[in-house]
Amino acid sequence: MKFSRWLNALSGLDQLVLLSIFILSGFLAWWTLKGIKSWYTEHQKDNPFAKEMRISPLSLFAVTFPYTVLIYRLFGEHITSWLNQLF
Repeated sequence: MKFSRWLNALSGLDQLVLLSIFILSGFLAWWTLKGIKSWYTEHQKDNPFAKEMRISPLSLFAVTFPYTVLIYRLFGEHITSWLNQLF
């Protein structure tokens, strides 16, 4: 099944769960990249030729996507079934 057909086949609740997981993954990715930046800066503080590490949108998305897949695979069904029982 193609990705676009899979997204269209999802219910509104499933799409809401995916969106919330993506937002959570974005925060986790930002936190991870901030930690990597802090670690890099700490180790390069004595090097005057060290490049400044920046958190770009591409790197943020590149880290967010694996987090999203991992969290959805681990908790997606449980969250969806819990919300179906709730609503």
